[in-house]
Amino acid sequence: MNRYLSARALGTVDSTRMKLRKSSRSYGLLMQTGFSMISTRVASIITHVSNPALVAAYTFLFLLYLYNNASPSFVCVVLTFGTFVPLLIIILLSKHGVVSDVFVTEREERAKPFAGAVISYLVGSLVLWSLNAPKLVTALMLCYAVNTIVMMLITRRWKISVHASGIAGPTTVLIAAVGAWASILFALLIPVGWARIRLKAHTPMQLLAGALVTIAATWVQLGIYLTVL
Repeated sequence: MNRYLSARALGTVDSTRMKLRKSSRSYGLLMQTGFSMISTRVASIITHVSNPALVAAYTFLFLLYLYNNASPSFVCVVLTFGTFVPLLIIILLSKHGVVSDVFVTEREERAKPFAGAVISYLVGSLVLWSLNAPKLVTALMLCYAVNTIVMMLITRRWKISVHASGIAGPTTVLIAAVGAWASILFALLIPVGWARIRLKAHTPMQLLAGALVTIAATWVQLGIYLTVL
């Protein structure tokens, strides 16, 4: 009888332990799933906020205020050709099924949005030049045009990161505008890079290439534009 009661007690203990283990595993899985959902959401928010077209708006407006030239005409030009038109092109292409999403995730779909953006930047550059806008503002618009062409050519073979390029280019221009302290903005590449990797949009090498190629291209262009404009 005692042996029976002991065996039954042990069985009850083992059963309780198994239930606790299952409960612990379920809780761990729930926590892991919740963390994954939150991190994906955060990555998506970072990706939206760091959209190259929006970063362009931030940078152009800062430069105009820096040079005390934030007149309605200049603000209208930089926002129209540097942000609104490139964004509108992508939205319309996405609406009509030409691209799969507003981030143009598929490499093969990027040629048309790139081409439309290049035209917008070139027209914007011409308008800024005709209005005698600050040299660095016009130079930035030209840099956007040329850098987009570079990204478009590379993307034909390899999905280089436009988000990384969208941080690196403006930061390089800001260094020319206000000095080396602006280089701290390169730190923004860390959260942006994490977000793009978290969303499985890019590899670390694609992000690094997007930044380095754009920094080099922008610096060379600034040396030319600020001399000839």
